[in-house]
Amino acid sequence: MKERVRFSAYSLIFTVAIVVLCVAGAVSLRGDTHRLILLCVILGTAIVMGLYYCPVSVEAGESGITLRRLTSRPRFFAYDDISFVDTCHPSAGGLRICGSGGAFGYWGYFSDIMIGTYFGYYGSRSHCFLIRLRNGRQYVIGCDGPVALTGFIRKHINA
Repeated sequence: MKERVRFSAYSLIFTVAIVVLCVAGAVSLRGDTHRLILLCVILGTAIVMGLYYCPVSVEAGESGITLRRLTSRPRFFAYDDISFVDTCHPSAGGLRICGSGGAFGYWGYFSDIMIGTYFGYYGSRSHCFLIRLRNGRQYVIGCDGPVALTGFIRKHINA
């Protein structure tokens, strides 16, 4: 079962705005080489990080869940390592510890009063599910059909 990650309008607009502002900043500093280099290093690092963690799709197979990201290798969660799965809605008021709050999706470490501390990979807060591993780590992952996907995963972790 494979589902793609859907990005919210806020996330799409924020990502485009960030890229446009990066280009505008670089153009405005054409004559100032030192500041232009510094800006390019900082913004280049931020964009590379966004492309690295940006979630693209989620696939639940026979042995586990595979999260595909834009430029990095897939992240795999084996069913044997999962203790709990359920749909969730991360709150907008949650604390972002380290990561992105909309640029190239939502990714990074977050702290939410209802969920606790988790690592997120999602494009929209309204299409998410939570997996809790046996070692205590939690991941919030977003995709188009979180209800159907969590049902499929439950069948495999309870088997």
